[in-house]
Amino acid sequence: MAAVIAAFGGCQKEELTDRQLTEEEEQPQEVVQPDVYVENGYLAFKNIEAVDSTILLLNKMTASEKEAWENQLGFKSARAEFDALFEEYDKLPTYEAFLAFKEKYKDKLKFNENDPDDYSIDYPYATDYFIPVLNNKGLVKIGESLVKYTKSEHIVIKNGNINALNNLEENVEKGDVFVYPKLRLKSTYNEDDLIHDFPEDHPSGSIYKWHKIEGITGRRLNNELRIDRYRYSEYNYQTNQLDWVRGYNVYFKQRGQKNGWLGWKDYNTTYIFDDLAVKVGNEPTSEFNPYSPVVSPEVKPHATIGLYWYVHRMPDAGYVPPLLSIPDVSISILTSFRGFGVDELYNVDHTEHSGFPGTSIPYNPVPGY
Repeated sequence: MAAVIAAFGGCQKEELTDRQLTEEEEQPQEVVQPDVYVENGYLAFKNIEAVDSTILLLNKMTASEKEAWENQLGFKSARAEFDALFEEYDKLPTYEAFLAFKEKYKDKLKFNENDPDDYSIDYPYATDYFIPVLNNKGLVKIGESLVKYTKSEHIVIKNGNINALNNLEENVEKGDVFVYPKLRLKSTYNEDDLIHDFPEDHPSGSIYKWHKIEGITGRRLNNELRIDRYRYSEYNYQTNQLDWVRGYNVYFKQRGQKNGWLGWKDYNTTYIFDDLAVKVGNEPTSEFNPYSPVVSPEVKPHATIGLYWYVHRMPDAGYVPPLLSIPDVSISILTSFRGFGVDELYNVDHTEHSGFPGTSIPYNPVPGY
């Protein structure tokens, strides 16, 4: 089924105040918990579906919208904890400064030790997917289970008692705690495929995927229409069994680069979008204006517009299901980024559907970030 964003809320049964309760009616009032709330400083979710919906919702938000959502809940996320470090990283002036930064925060952040030419940084957790809902200790609660992430492990406490971490080995032997080296338990596989990179839409008329604007030096822009198809087996905290999860994310990705001390390098900047239309498979065309401008993240800086999500869960039946096939995708969008001439947006488009519309699109915010 296509992904939808759930609205979360809680309620408490109203007490009768207009008459005297009878002895039979005088029962404790049940408190119905919302699908997501804060417990002991971490987010607690009703089930895995609530987690999926919340992550989709957060991925559509700007940084300020995420901050407002967290403040409303009274929650301090991993994002809030590490923003200052990412900002410090973004301002590093030289390679030597990066090496000093890496030495200073080697125990607090993740660095790629296998590639000396990779200068990126990342959150210190053995997960990418769940980072939006983790607190600054790497904790999240799903159903009755408390989950903790470290740099290399995924720890599940079945009964949700955080004190079980104080005597980890003993509780693992009892079967109250499970420790996995990775979030996904087996047969993790994904293919992130390029659908189109718009070489024919170069502003100068050239045929090249890195777009440049005449008169603008030291800046270039890469636009990509991509699909991330995935398949993995994941523990279902409600059924205590494994589920196969298959799906795909169709997205538009941009990387603005500047020429500096490391050569051409992706950097933290602001992207501008307008008049976006997209059609995926047999779904109707969605026409809308993205939330613009957008400031790229500090980790692996880029801008991404999530266009369409599809996810399907099924019980593990003892065989490995294939990846879902790549659907036809058409897109049209006006875009630019800071330092590239944001006053003059230019159009990139790709059509795999007959009759797909061009630009001049009415406002209708359907998908988002």
